[in-house]
Amino acid sequence: MKSLIPLFFLCSISPGFAAVTVFTTVGHPAINADADTRMVFLDAPDQQQNAMFGQLSGNPEAAAQTAKSGLQRMSADQQQQLVEAWRGVIAAWKLGIEKYPAVVFDDVDVVYGTTDVDLAKNIRAQGGHP
Repeated sequence: MKSLIPLFFLCSISPGFAAVTVFTTVGHPAINADADTRMVFLDAPDQQQNAMFGQLSGNPEAAAQTAKSGLQRMSADQQQQLVEAWRGVIAAWKLGIEKYPAVVFDDVDVVYGTTDVDLAKNIRAQGGHP
């Protein structure tokens, strides 16, 4: 039960992001984003876990041991980075993001298929039509 408490805490947090949030992957960064634009890299948890644990063995016992030792070596900063990465993924799920990239305005309006914030603003202003 103890291990479910952090996950419950993460899931119970409302997204509450900046007025503009770009949901994407590291390979497709935002274009024309200003300092107030929130970036959520949906592949960040996988990248951080791969950096911390490397390629896990196909042997379940060996993989468990590698993961356990990796968790024991994690610094508080690494733990916080991993929590933040998962928080972004959970926020995308809670907002109902169906695909990425997506530019979200005020946690309500979504423009799919671009990371260009200016283009997404124009599409939104035209009622969803480019």
